[in-house]
Amino acid sequence: MCGISGFLNFDRKPAQRSIAEAMNARLLHRGPDGGDIHVDGPLALAHRRLAIIDPATGRQPLLSRDGRIALVANGEIYNYRELRAELVARGHAFATNGDCETILVGYQEWGIEVLQRLRGMFAFALWDGCNQRLYLARDRVGIKPLCYALGHDGIAFASELQALRAWPHVDRGVDLDALDHYLHLQYIPAPLSIYRGIRKLEAGHWLSVDADGKVDGPRRYWKLEWRPDTHRSETEWLAALDAGLKDAVGSHLVADVPFGAFLSGGVDSSTVVAYAARQLETPLRTFTIGFDVPEFDEREPARRFAEISATRHSEEIVGLDAIELLPKLVRHYGEPFADSSAVCTWRVCEAARREVPMVLSGDGGDEVLAGYSYFPRLVEAYPPVQGRTRRLRRLAGNLLRASGLLQGAPGLPQAWYGRSPFFDDGLRGRLWLQQHRGRLGATRSLIERHFAQASGSDTLSRAQSVDIATYLTNDNLAKVDIASMAHGLEVRVPLLDHRLLELIASMPADLRLRKLDEAQGGAWCGKYALKKVASQFHPWDMLTTTKRGFSVPVGKWLDGDAKPFLRERLLGEDAGLAEWFDMDVVRELIDEHDASEGSGRDHGHRLWALLVLAEWRSAEAE
Repeated sequence: MCGISGFLNFDRKPAQRSIAEAMNARLLHRGPDGGDIHVDGPLALAHRRLAIIDPATGRQPLLSRDGRIALVANGEIYNYRELRAELVARGHAFATNGDCETILVGYQEWGIEVLQRLRGMFAFALWDGCNQRLYLARDRVGIKPLCYALGHDGIAFASELQALRAWPHVDRGVDLDALDHYLHLQYIPAPLSIYRGIRKLEAGHWLSVDADGKVDGPRRYWKLEWRPDTHRSETEWLAALDAGLKDAVGSHLVADVPFGAFLSGGVDSSTVVAYAARQLETPLRTFTIGFDVPEFDEREPARRFAEISATRHSEEIVGLDAIELLPKLVRHYGEPFADSSAVCTWRVCEAARREVPMVLSGDGGDEVLAGYSYFPRLVEAYPPVQGRTRRLRRLAGNLLRASGLLQGAPGLPQAWYGRSPFFDDGLRGRLWLQQHRGRLGATRSLIERHFAQASGSDTLSRAQSVDIATYLTNDNLAKVDIASMAHGLEVRVPLLDHRLLELIASMPADLRLRKLDEAQGGAWCGKYALKKVASQFHPWDMLTTTKRGFSVPVGKWLDGDAKPFLRERLLGEDAGLAEWFDMDVVRELIDEHDASEGSGRDHGHRLWALLVLAEWRSAEAE
C-alpha cells in the first residue's frame, strides 16, 4: 500500500527531479516507511511506501534487470505467490519477495494483458522504455485511486489530487459539470474531477501514452456481468457462496505485519471477521468506535459479534467534531466531497492505526448483495418485463426519447436519479445563477448513460450495476482510501474480491434480495444469501436487525447555535460561492434549516455540502 505519482514530458526534455520530489512530498502520509524517485529521460516516477508485504526488499520504483521497464504501484496483489511461481517456471527471475514485482515481470511475459491475471486492489504506472510508452491502470472495482492530468506538454499522474497540483502544467479551472454532479450526488464521479484539467481513471480501465503524446484509451479490461445461473439449487448456491467467502477472505490475510479488522454492528463486517478469525492461529484484533450520540452508537452489537468470533476486541468513543476536522478532510480529499460519514471513517482509521498498519473491512456488501433499503422499492415499482415485450418497450422508449417526446418520463433511471436527498433538479435550478442553469442536464445524462451501459436484464441487477459504478467506487471506496491513507493505514475489502463478485453476479436475483414468506414476517430481506451463510456463525436475529449505518447527525450539528457560523462561512465574500450560486437561496436554506424530528426542513446535508465546497474554495485560493 503506497502513494504513487510522476510525469512524462512530451517534448523529450529531461524530467525535473524537483517536480517529482514536490509531488511525492504531498503523499508522505500514504507511505511513511520510505520514498524513492526514478528519473529516465523525460519520465519521472515517485513512490511513497507503507510496508505490508516484504518490508525488507519491496522498495519502489521497481526496475527490470536491464533497467528498461520501471514500475510504481499502490495496493496489494493477493495471488502474487501463484503468479511468481508461474513466471519462475517460465524462466523469469525476481529481485524482491514483494507482491508488486509480479506486475513488472508479468508485463514482460504477457504485456498489458497481465491485468487479467492480477487478483487484488491496485493502481500502477509502468514505463516501457523499449517502446517509450507509459501505462496507467486501476483495479477492477476502483478500490485504489488514480488521477491524471493530460496536456500539450505532457501527462502527470498521482494517487491523490493534491499531488497533481504540484505539476506546473495542470489546468485548475473548475469543471462546472462536475460541480453539478457534486451538488446532486455529494461526490464527483470518475472520470471527472473538480478540475477541468484532471481526470480520474475509471475502475477496470487502463490508459497508455507514448513519449510523443499519442494516447491510447482509456480502455476497459473488466466489467461485472450480471448473468443469473438458474441451474443450481439454493442449497448449492449457499455452499458456493460459503466457499467463495472463505477463499476471498483467506486471500486477503497475506501480510508480513500485524493486522486487524473493523467491526460494526452489521452483517458485512461481522461476516468478514467470522471467516478471518476461523482461518487464523491467533485471535484477530477488531476495532469498533462508539459515538457520543447514542442513536449512532453500535458498540453493543459489535461487542456481541466479537465475542462469538473470540477476537481481541477494542472500543473507543470518539466525538464527531466535524467542523474541527473540515480543513483536514478537504485537504486530503483534494476536491469537494460531502459524504459526512467521512468524519466517522476518519476517526475509526485514526483509532485503528495506533495499533496496526492494516485492517480488513466489510465495505461493498450493500452494493454487491443488495442491502440498501431502496432496492425493494425499485423492484416493486419496476417489475421485470421478459422477452419480446421488453425488447419492444426498450425500442419504443429509445425512439420516443430520440424524438424528444419522452423527456423526463418516469422510468428506472429517473427513479434511481430522483432518490437524492441533496440538491434535486428543482433546488439546483434555483441555486445556480441563470447563466449556469444549463448544467442541470449533465447529471441526469450521466445516470442515464450508466443505466444504458448496465448489465443484467432485471431491475435489481441493473440498479446494483449502477450503484457499483457510481456510489461504491466514487463515494464509499474513495472515502475509505483517503481517510485510511491519511493515517498510513491499509484497508482491505474482501467482499470486493473480483472472483467473489463474479460468483455473486451469477446468482439468481432473489438470493440477493428476497421477499420473505408470511411465516418469516413477509418483509424484504436484502443480502439474503449472505445472511443465510453467516447464520452458521451468528444468530439470525442479529443478522436481520436493522443496522443504523455509518452515519452522522449532520443536521443537528448545523442547527441552532451553528447558524451564525453558517451565515458567516457561506454568505461571506471569502466563501466564493457567489460566482456560481444565487446567495438568496443559500440564505434561505440556512434560515429554514430545522433538524427537529418531523419538521421536514432539515437541510443539514445540503448545508454540509456547501460548507465543504466553501472550505475547498478557500484552500484552493491559498
